[in-house]
Amino acid sequence: MAESAYLDHAGFGRLRPAAVSAMQSVLTEVLPYGSARLGGIFATRAAARRSMARLLSCAPEELAFVPNTSTGVHLVADGLDWRPGDQVVLFDRDFPANVRPWTALSRLGVEPVWVPMRDGGYRLPDLAAAIGPRTRLVAVSHVNFATGFRIDLDAVCTLAARVGALVSVDAVQSLGALPLSLADTPVDFLAAGAHKWLGGPPGTGVFFCRAGRLELLRSTPTGWFGFDGAAELMKGPGPLSYHLPERPTTARVEGGMYDMVGMAGLAAALAELETVGPAAVADRVLILAERIRTGISDIGFTLATPPDPSSNSGIVSFSSSRADSAELVDILAGSAVQVSVPAGLVRVSPHYWTTDREVDLFLSRIHDLKP
Repeated sequence: MAESAYLDHAGFGRLRPAAVSAMQSVLTEVLPYGSARLGGIFATRAAARRSMARLLSCAPEELAFVPNTSTGVHLVADGLDWRPGDQVVLFDRDFPANVRPWTALSRLGVEPVWVPMRDGGYRLPDLAAAIGPRTRLVAVSHVNFATGFRIDLDAVCTLAARVGALVSVDAVQSLGALPLSLADTPVDFLAAGAHKWLGGPPGTGVFFCRAGRLELLRSTPTGWFGFDGAAELMKGPGPLSYHLPERPTTARVEGGMYDMVGMAGLAAALAELETVGPAAVADRVLILAERIRTGISDIGFTLATPPDPSSNSGIVSFSSSRADSAELVDILAGSAVQVSVPAGLVRVSPHYWTTDREVDLFLSRIHDLKP
């Protein structure tokens, strides 16, 4: 069998075998029997919530499961009580899912203020200059989807706090690859899909809302699970009540019936990640990324960001002055090396489970395509 290398976890992570097994079990051992066996998997979501809370160092009550990053971003963008003249700080060349929900607020008189990208990343003095007395919120991606630049979230929070601004984080390119303690880093909101670095199924993700911030969101429940006592009410002999209180936790935004198959897969993926340990995952991801960064630099390609351990991530992107990035990616795919091409860059993204041989194969193949 020909050798291959999968180095596109920033695009679409490989569903972990444990997740595949858990999902197959639900499909074959539970759902074909309807309600007779559903009780055995209702605890799965609670287990996933506890695992996610440990991963993020937050309280389970601060978490909700959502289908994707965009849903979590919109819960904040559409949920805050905006006033004309409010400003939102955005970052040039950020992923559209963390831009469009905020720029759409112009209909309410909310103004975007942009932080420029320089050398593939962002500089804190530029961010400080963008934040002012009218700043209501800073919408930042922990890791830029294209260049792989990792911003200092602690510094972002410090600058935002000076004017009392909120901080909303798109963490889809870091959660599952890099450590992030929400007990130490006081962001207000965070969203991330699970189909990349978490190794979970598509259509699953997480939304974090810090305790005390939930009431800022006009996010009324969209389903019966958002109300306290709803399940118990259905079992009682008395009349139905339509005046139940909203759940006091972030889970109030989860709506009604959820994807039980996907949740089983996510719970299994999170359990495996916990077993390995977030620190061990991050160490290997950064070691492999550094091997790739050094190798492509030595070959002569142009890195998208200057080497800087403090802003490195699991994403290494580069370009060639003499070859089109999309063409390079197609050539690599033809030799069984899977990478991707966002924003005109060749993006390489190894994970903890990436083997040294896969990195060797990539470097060998890209060496044959010297710039």
